[in-house]
Amino acid sequence: MPARSRIGSHQSWALEIDASVWAPVDADALEPDRREQFLRRRAAITRYLAGDSGAAIKEATGLSLSNVYRLIVSRCLATHADGTLMGWRGALPFLRVHGYQRKTAPKPSEATGAGASSALGWVFEAPGGRLLEQQFRQEILGKRPKLETARRPKQALFIWFIKKLREAGFEKRGEWPFNVEKMGYVSISRYIDRVMDENPRRQRQLLGGPEAERKARAGDGTGRPQLRLFQRVEADAHKIDARMIVLIPSPHGGYEPRKIHRLWVIVIVEVASRAVLGYYLSLNRECTAEDVLRAIKRALSRWAPRELQFSEHAYVEDAGMPSSRHERYVGACWDEFSVDGALANICSRVERQLREVVTASIIKPQDPTSFASRRSKDDRPFIESFFRRLTQGGFHRLSPTTGSKPQDKRGADPDAAALGTQFQLEYAEELLDTIIANYNATPHSGLGYRAPLEQLDFLAQRQHARIRQADPGEVRRMVGIRDLRTMKGGIDTGRRPYFNFANARYSAEWLRQRTDLIGKLFWLHIEDEDDARWATVSTKHGEFLGAVRAAPPWHRTPHTLYMRSAIRALDRKRLLHLSSECDAVEELIRYSESSDGKKLPPHPAYLEARRVLRQYAEALAGQPMVTRVRWDDDQLASAAPAPASEQVAPESQPEPERESAKAKLPRMKMAKVW
Repeated sequence: MPARSRIGSHQSWALEIDASVWAPVDADALEPDRREQFLRRRAAITRYLAGDSGAAIKEATGLSLSNVYRLIVSRCLATHADGTLMGWRGALPFLRVHGYQRKTAPKPSEATGAGASSALGWVFEAPGGRLLEQQFRQEILGKRPKLETARRPKQALFIWFIKKLREAGFEKRGEWPFNVEKMGYVSISRYIDRVMDENPRRQRQLLGGPEAERKARAGDGTGRPQLRLFQRVEADAHKIDARMIVLIPSPHGGYEPRKIHRLWVIVIVEVASRAVLGYYLSLNRECTAEDVLRAIKRALSRWAPRELQFSEHAYVEDAGMPSSRHERYVGACWDEFSVDGALANICSRVERQLREVVTASIIKPQDPTSFASRRSKDDRPFIESFFRRLTQGGFHRLSPTTGSKPQDKRGADPDAAALGTQFQLEYAEELLDTIIANYNATPHSGLGYRAPLEQLDFLAQRQHARIRQADPGEVRRMVGIRDLRTMKGGIDTGRRPYFNFANARYSAEWLRQRTDLIGKLFWLHIEDEDDARWATVSTKHGEFLGAVRAAPPWHRTPHTLYMRSAIRALDRKRLLHLSSECDAVEELIRYSESSDGKKLPPHPAYLEARRVLRQYAEALAGQPMVTRVRWDDDQLASAAPAPASEQVAPESQPEPERESAKAKLPRMKMAKVW
């Protein structure tokens, strides 16, 4: 009875086994006969671990003590493919726990190919194939060269393995797989799949790429905390590939149709209510920090519906932004500003404004302590959902757009549609405004079929804490540029004190007698981001001194700092000429409009100039400029400028040395449609 004494010596060891943590089995899913056999095995194992005698186990289950011992040691305590114990799975009838291991060399039949079972395992155990399995696994899972795709085809891995077997002499000896028709391709392919399945993380990297790996780490969203109102907002930029006509008139000239190829939309969504707080439409080639700041500024400013031209009934009932719904939402601040990795790269300038004006922190993937470090779209589901709505139900349904996929353009010509319909940028801006405003008034299934604005009011009424609101003055100046500059001047030459700032010289009449300030440091601040002609001066202690104005050629026409830097770059390349007698913005427009016949998109600074001039013209005329535009078949009707008596200068401009409304802006010539 050696076996029985051997078993008895393990009784103390068996008592230490905790079967309650074993992987369970669904016995009801088995066929009746197999279910009965499994239940008897489970009962016998349970009794054995509880210390029952072999006779008692035999009488109750019909299984001998040696059989129960074999079930526990050889099957239940074996390692499963997932790395855990087999547990109760080892008691399942007809379940192979250990793979088949061949003892002799395979000799497949020439007629049928039979007799090659587990041939690959024998190859790995053969003297010439030892260490080959480790090399093959490394080849399957290992890193690829930078110029090679991460996912290597099975055919390439198969060829590599066959080459190694040849080098080991398997072909010379006529051994498997060289003695079968397909050279063991099916078996080797199955082995590749098994190795990949045993390494799921690496499998996701090779087959799905970084996005699949991030998706696997993201979870299903059930662990996300419930956020209170205005605790977090999500911001992102979305590119719209469209063909549109830029038709932005000057206050004293004609209209210049130009075609553009893309737009950027920066949107800010409040997470708790799903409401869009603000947005900004950018014409830049790439999204910039200034674009993000403009979107934030709009989210903190009051919204008003546009005077629509393409439809009088485009806005649905209750459409709008939170700032138009109630005073408590005007300038409403949030605590967290969530961005993706691409937007975070340009948000270094934004962080300071968020911290000082909004009192908010930025959440970005670059922060290893943030949940956003997973870089998953599931971390920012609401902004992604909004862009899907915008893509599917908005711009990409129009003929001037290229669509979201290459097949969307099939049978359509966006360029011809833009030119044929004269689809203006102004119409695109109106369309975007109505889409977003209507979105805020559309019921959502995820909100109990409340609209985002209704959900916003619902949460605000239940929230006892008052919503923080930003200072209007700080909001108005948040996009502006501030820099510490030294006041220069020449006492002996009689030169008026001035500042060199942003590629221009700034001075004013009140500085004529302030030679005592020469050589000292002062803060210069361009408060209006669309009019860099003016800047305010303050001391390092915060004392406001006055306003200064840019010297020629920057003193006549409103412009941004981006326009100024672009004009300077063109001047250095001798593409245009600047002098104290000219208007720099007029020179830019003349240069851009003189390239007839060139199939190039307009210069980005030209588009920026047209946008700034349009806004300035609207302020002078008191109405949107698009209302003054009428198309007449093949040509554009010219529009007359507003009378000088009706022109009103913007209130935001500083009073010192301000030009009258009668001052002429650069005259724009008519040009052909490009």
